[in-house]
Amino acid sequence: MSRPQLVLMGRAAGAFGVAGELKVFSHAEDPQVFSRAGAIYIGPNPENVRSYTLLSQRPHAGRLLFRLKELTTREAADALGGQWIYVESRALPPLGEGEYYWFQIKDALVETEDGLLLGRLDKVLDHGAHELWVIKGPGGREAILPVIDGVVLEMDIPGGRLKVKPPEGLLEAQGWPSDEGGQ
Repeated sequence: MSRPQLVLMGRAAGAFGVAGELKVFSHAEDPQVFSRAGAIYIGPNPENVRSYTLLSQRPHAGRLLFRLKELTTREAADALGGQWIYVESRALPPLGEGEYYWFQIKDALVETEDGLLLGRLDKVLDHGAHELWVIKGPGGREAILPVIDGVVLEMDIPGGRLKVKPPEGLLEAQGWPSDEGGQ
């Protein structure tokens, strides 16, 4: 049986109360994703997780509290503190036209319209007005691009390739040689 695709959705923050509830810092826009998933996965990384059955969840002080079938003591919940929480990708809501989940573009190759390979997409940062893509290039070089009209030209999500047109002078301002970053 193939392993389900897991998506990072939060971090365990230890026990709440004496009955084994787990405090969770959620990354989900819609916290109901956990309820839809039913099973959540907890571990240090997606390759080393254990499945837990979510019995209930409730908000508390900016966090979520999970009651999990497999946790019945405060000590068991405390032992999960600091671990990452994942759900299967099938639990995520469907996307509209032109939308994507961040995990779908992570590690995609990013190149300019002129064919300059900038590197691989390492992170997507949300700064309110728009996203920023952090691209790791050769020799540890980094490029940070705003995700705005005119910058992202093509997204081949299944093929793992993104084509961009950085704003004039942006790559040079980030330490790229002008013969490489000039548009």
